Amino acid sequence: MKRPYLAMRTNTKSDGHAALTEKHHQHYVEVATYSIAESKGFIDGCDLENWLAAEAELDRLLVEG
Repeated sequence: MKRPYLAMRTNTKSDGHAALTEKHHQHYVEVATYSIAESKGFIDGCDLENWLAAEAELDRLLVEG
């Protein structure tokens, strides 16, 4: 599933992968986590699962460029 909120400007590291500042990384994970929780109907007790899914998705998108 594509998430338009993850369309971002990034720097490129020497290995060709995108890089974010810690502040931007945190922000994008927070926004993605909220979106994932919202799509699941804000099910109680899934906070960590949603956060980890958001981090994994962001990491995947950064590697893909």
